[in-house]
Amino acid sequence: MNLFSTDSPIMRILSLLSDLLILHFLWLLYSLPVITIGASTTALYYTMMKRIRTDEGMLFHNFHSSFRSNLKQATILWLLVILAIIILILDFRFCLMFPVEVRKLMLIAYALILIPVSFTCLYVFPVQAKFENRTINNLKNAFLMSILNFPYTLLLVLLTGLSLIIGFLFPQWILIFLIFGMGVYSYITSFVYIKVFRKYIPNEEEEDKEKRGEKLY
Repeated sequence: MNLFSTDSPIMRILSLLSDLLILHFLWLLYSLPVITIGASTTALYYTMMKRIRTDEGMLFHNFHSSFRSNLKQATILWLLVILAIIILILDFRFCLMFPVEVRKLMLIAYALILIPVSFTCLYVFPVQAKFENRTINNLKNAFLMSILNFPYTLLLVLLTGLSLIIGFLFPQWILIFLIFGMGVYSYITSFVYIKVFRKYIPNEEEEDKEKRGEKLY
């Protein structure tokens, strides 16, 4: 096999790295106003999941199209996420004000709120990218999917935590993060979301194979 043919392992890896680089910088660019981070993240997952499922290119077109069509809903979701983070931070500071005995009970109650909110935040933008629905329904579905697919949710928590730990313990990797960060993270986690979402779209895998020109067995 020609090492430099389009189907060779080397060229496929280089193509993937190129796409991760492009999508990372598209995410950064479209997130610059900060308030559009939700729409940018939604567009990132829409484009990444489509690339993984069907090997489809057109990264710029898919990203911009998803960003534009999801701008309003994803921005509302992003504002809700920010609001939830602010409330959780204030609640945590409030818990620390109590005596030790009461503080333990308060922190347990805090964890009971923190866990489902965190799970929902993990799913909310990929769900927005995948399903056309009302904002409140996508928020509710993000929560339900995170609970009903608990093993996959734990895997997402592990991947997210591992990414943060690596960044904290190995600051020399910051350059790699700045170049590929969200591209790599979204690529790895998209496999988990695709697996989860196919439970709710049973014919998707067969349709994807047809688009890739693969034989169905």
